[in-house]
Amino acid sequence: MMTLHRRLVIAVSALAMVLVVAGLGVLLVQRAFLVGRLDAQLAALAQSPRAILLASARADGGAPAAGLSDIYVGRMEADGTLTTILAPTSDPGLVPALVPGERVTEPQARPTASGEAPRVRVVTAPLPNGRAQAVLAVPTTAADAATRRLALTLGLVGLAVAGVVAMLLSWVDRLGLRPIAAMTEAADAIRAGDTARRVPPGPPGTEAARLGDALNAMIDSNAATQERMRRFIADASHELRTPLTTLQGYAALHTGRAGTTAMPDAVAPVEGVTSPEVASPEVADAMRRIGEEAARMRRLVDGLLDLARLDDLEALGGLAREPVDLGVLVRDVAADLRVVAPDRVVTVQAPQSLIVSGDRDRLTQGLVGLTSNAVRHTPAGAAVWLRVQPVPGAVRVDVEDAGPGIPPEHVPHVLGRFHRVEAGRSSSRGGSGLGLAIVDAIARAHGGSVSVVSEVGRGSTFTLNLPA
Repeated sequence: MMTLHRRLVIAVSALAMVLVVAGLGVLLVQRAFLVGRLDAQLAALAQSPRAILLASARADGGAPAAGLSDIYVGRMEADGTLTTILAPTSDPGLVPALVPGERVTEPQARPTASGEAPRVRVVTAPLPNGRAQAVLAVPTTAADAATRRLALTLGLVGLAVAGVVAMLLSWVDRLGLRPIAAMTEAADAIRAGDTARRVPPGPPGTEAARLGDALNAMIDSNAATQERMRRFIADASHELRTPLTTLQGYAALHTGRAGTTAMPDAVAPVEGVTSPEVASPEVADAMRRIGEEAARMRRLVDGLLDLARLDDLEALGGLAREPVDLGVLVRDVAADLRVVAPDRVVTVQAPQSLIVSGDRDRLTQGLVGLTSNAVRHTPAGAAVWLRVQPVPGAVRVDVEDAGPGIPPEHVPHVLGRFHRVEAGRSSSRGGSGLGLAIVDAIARAHGGSVSVVSEVGRGSTFTLNLPA
């Protein structure tokens, strides 16, 4: 993921590279310009015999001609002997280092055999007699000094620009990027379940501070809404349990009376009221369905109440902890599953003993919820596997089935409340859509998590991760 901070660093690094390349380009162009002027001067002298004559006059004791005070003029004989005719005024001991008899038709850089200048630009020109050649050289001292001054100037300017850019980056990072990164971290923690976390305040008077205040206000408002919703669900569930119990009782009472063969002597028939034992089949079927729907509503209300309690426990810091042998617990759940679904092949892969810290009843409820989900949403006879294995920092429990799998678009939502996937899972007994949400709430209350991997036609694997 390319963060804003990383983008800014990359942009500044690219700008710094461009500036360095531009500085080097300016330095090289300036150096080439200075050396080109020296080469042009040497080329002009090499083409003029008069320059050689004027230099010879200087050797006889006369004053050097104008423009020759910084020029070296020498005579190289056919045997390679180099004789200095004219030396620069500022460096009288200058002698270029040439191979005896070497011809240099174009100005080139050469080191010096003596003198103060370390390098010179040299060119040779044949003399009219054809047996010797004139050697012309110009020290590059001035060009080297100008290049060094330019490099120093560019370096100082570059450092100054880098310092200003660094201060600007620090200012932007401190007032903008760092607070946003802290807000992002806090938001991720809140999304992961740390509902008590809040966005840290940003620097006063900045947009980051206003954004942080707005986010905190939104989080507080959402938390208050969620709390009111939990209280409402808990209160409503409590209130609904009584009438549902009464409804189930009356339905069961009707069923029991309808099953009797005779009316008790103490009970006299009431005019206009049909006695239960002679009730029509339609009424009996209606009362049966009323009882079934009341039972289903009771399960739904119990699930909502369970979720509200688990949410409260999570907000208070999780469940009470005690040592629980997860290996024994998984084998017990598998044994119960074989009794409930004798047509299933249930395979358990678990260590003989694996101790975790948690609430035994809630962990049992969570594992039963996963195995019940595997049985409810797979065809009859489909195999179920339960695997327990320690992983770094956690304990992993896998419940795998050989069912039809879950469509990919439903996988991210299967742990949500009231989410049901009937299209991709074989089931003749629809659930309330709260079973997996309860399992997820139990895992989060233990500081763990639930995940699912599913492939259509290959089955699903629900994983319960618990802290080691």
